[in-house]
Amino acid sequence: MNSDRAIQDIKIIEQSIKDLEHILALLSWDQETGMPEAAAGDRARQMGMIQDKLTLLLQDPGWPEWLSYLQENGDEQVQMWYRLLNRRYKEYQVLPPDFMTRFVEAGALARESWLKARDKDDFQIFAPALKFMVTLLQERCGYSDLKDEPYDVLLDIYEPGMKASVMEVLFDRMESDLSPLIDLGVKNTSTLDCLHGRKIPLSVQKRISVRVLEDMGYDFKAGRLDFSVHPFTTTLGSRDIRVTTAFDENAFFSGLSSTIHEGGHGLYEQNLPPAWYGTIVSEACSLGFHESQSRLWENIIGRSQAFCVYLKRIIEQEMSNQNRDINIDIDIDELFQNMNRVERSLIRVNADELTYNQHIFLRFRLERALINGTLQVDDLSNAWDNESFKLLGIQNQNDLSGILQDIHWSSGDMGYFPTYTLGNLYSAQIWKQLRHDLRDVDFQIEQGQFGDILKWLKEHIHSKGALYSSTELMRSLSGSDPDSSSFIDYLEEKQKELYA
Repeated sequence: MNSDRAIQDIKIIEQSIKDLEHILALLSWDQETGMPEAAAGDRARQMGMIQDKLTLLLQDPGWPEWLSYLQENGDEQVQMWYRLLNRRYKEYQVLPPDFMTRFVEAGALARESWLKARDKDDFQIFAPALKFMVTLLQERCGYSDLKDEPYDVLLDIYEPGMKASVMEVLFDRMESDLSPLIDLGVKNTSTLDCLHGRKIPLSVQKRISVRVLEDMGYDFKAGRLDFSVHPFTTTLGSRDIRVTTAFDENAFFSGLSSTIHEGGHGLYEQNLPPAWYGTIVSEACSLGFHESQSRLWENIIGRSQAFCVYLKRIIEQEMSNQNRDINIDIDIDELFQNMNRVERSLIRVNADELTYNQHIFLRFRLERALINGTLQVDDLSNAWDNESFKLLGIQNQNDLSGILQDIHWSSGDMGYFPTYTLGNLYSAQIWKQLRHDLRDVDFQIEQGQFGDILKWLKEHIHSKGALYSSTELMRSLSGSDPDSSSFIDYLEEKQKELYA
């Protein structure tokens, strides 16, 4: 086979696969942001049809020849490309041709069931759809031999090579390390209100969010900001990266944090290697690394004292633009304290840096038990409440603040939640190296000048795409494997700043 022709053929079919994935993402984005409720059945069928065509391409009989050629020819990067393609090919080879179609359709319908259950605050409305989704996920795990236990198959989708047994040891150790820090944080958390009771109108919150995203480097010519029940980022094309957020007049910092979090995801997607657009290489190396970018921007940068200097200026300007008669003067120390309150609470997306991981431990343990068959959906609500009380010390009062708060399980995204905590760990290791390289980074953040930070992230992470595994990439960044020590060190250092 001619070298140029082989690579051209592979890139053509890869682009077709990408286009279909982006069409699926567009249908999903519309479902989350504006689709009428009654359209759920039609949307499920449409998404199933696109998935049908996608599966045909992924199971194309030409793949063995193309893969064989790449394996035997090409430079180091082509070999890395081969590794990614071969992994995906093997994953789809073991699945029946109709499986992913059934899975996508079930997820589209389950999402509507989840919304209805939330509206009525009644998990039993969603339970039948969740049972079916768990059955499908267990079926998927049964087709693979890539496991010590069934749940490993799902975890590997989002964090290649990761095992549940490894996560269990890591999370148990983190729970022990975090416990005294949480106790100290709760004890010392300030009750001061830096806004002095003022509500920030939703229109002002949107302007602030847009300004922050622009300053971070998010390209609005290649993206947009919308609103959804559960904030998310989606890629609809190599130059169409959209983020959504949720605002609340009574919880300004929660909405802003969601915007910054999704902006971190968006920046990663907008700066993946252009030379590999349309291929599997132009993706994040793992969901853990993707989360590292959102957690870095949201927490390490976005809750820092330096960021408070920058944010104070923006809030005061935008509130003044809204109403010239309003004289708002924010104290930076109070703002820093407000953005870093530590509180044992029930809602994951509103949780602080310290207690957030408790929410992930909860979801990891429950979904692992569901997939491995040691927990049934009928018993899930009680198990949620018991484990939640054990981890957070709070008694759950209803389904809305408990088992129905997350959208992930309705779309079949089990195995995803652990990547949030992995993202926290990765972000701390990344930040340690970034601070070493950019000595005046705090001053830059105070000035709202994030260009050097984004340039560093593009050079060391974004531009690598999926060529390296998360472990390989972390070694190249920090000289060590992923671990929790940098994260714990970072949290202890921040507590010294807060409670000095």
